[in-house]
Amino acid sequence: MRVWNRIWAKINQQPPFDNESQRTVVLLRCVYLVLVVYYIVFFFVLGSYCWMYDRSFRISWVAIISEVSTLALLWLSYRQRISTNLKLYVAAELLWLAGFVYLFGWDCGAQQIMFVLLVLVYFSFYDALLQKAAFTILLFLFRFALFSYTKWHDPFSRLPDMLSLVLQVWSSMSFFTLMGIICGFFSSNIESADKKLVLYNQRLREQASTDPLTGLWNRRTMRIYLNSNMEQNPKMAFSVCMGDIDLFKRVNDTYGHDCGDAVLKWLSERMKNKVEGKGQICRWGGEEFLMYFPEQNGDEVQQLLMEFLLDLDRTPFRWKEETIHISMTFGVEEYDFRSDADALIKGADEKLYIGKERGRDQVVF
Repeated sequence: MRVWNRIWAKINQQPPFDNESQRTVVLLRCVYLVLVVYYIVFFFVLGSYCWMYDRSFRISWVAIISEVSTLALLWLSYRQRISTNLKLYVAAELLWLAGFVYLFGWDCGAQQIMFVLLVLVYFSFYDALLQKAAFTILLFLFRFALFSYTKWHDPFSRLPDMLSLVLQVWSSMSFFTLMGIICGFFSSNIESADKKLVLYNQRLREQASTDPLTGLWNRRTMRIYLNSNMEQNPKMAFSVCMGDIDLFKRVNDTYGHDCGDAVLKWLSERMKNKVEGKGQICRWGGEEFLMYFPEQNGDEVQQLLMEFLLDLDRTPFRWKEETIHISMTFGVEEYDFRSDADALIKGADEKLYIGKERGRDQVVF
């Protein structure tokens, strides 16, 4: 396990130049490692056949050259720019493919490497559509030229059918592995970016719909919600309530705005817990809060808010070493099946100020 961690740390080493994708260079190194294994197996399979055939390794040199080239590219991935390394890799693979087809013909499956090259180039270069299109055309012409050559020329060394099949299967396995690695790398990158975008958009929506201090809905969100419910359920009874913190300016002037913010958050959490499952609440502005109670009449809402005021009286707010008694005044307006949302909110606000004039710390309905 420790050895594997060291190997992975080496593969995952940062690119040698700034502003280059670590993900791409790690992918290239993984591709090179797969090819190293591929050429080793290729050498032993081909070498065994050559040894049994004429006691020599006369044609297995192609695997040795390819192995050395791949190791050199792996070494260069720690010293060259990604674009340079990738171009060298493409050139090396095309040379190997040309030599392979020249030596053994078209039927050993090596031409599949071109699809790996195509996918790798498309995923690795950004903002290079014309270059990608040109590379696709050149790759097609290269493949067509090799195929045409094999139709008019016999291979340098015709392999037995069984050996040709073994090499074709091994080539297919290796190239499918490479395709899986490449697609896995870049699909996970796309999924990660997509997930980050979704979360970012979600945070933007939350910021646009909530009050940053209290975490409650803001005025805009409550208006949209209230109007939508009235349109969708025109015959549903409901009540709205406007609440205001009593003498909040005195709290700010006496204890500072940090204390005032703490009071707002403390009250918001308590009100949210109180109305949870029964209605919705928003910070209307400053120290004012608007509540919406579907399918509840004014008497029910008044009783709920009276209980809330009683809880406030029993549980004063603590600020540092100070005990601060916080109270609120509420105005409740019941839906009359005629008024619009603005009229109902205005009615609740008027009752709120009636409560202020009567001495605060009460619910007016």
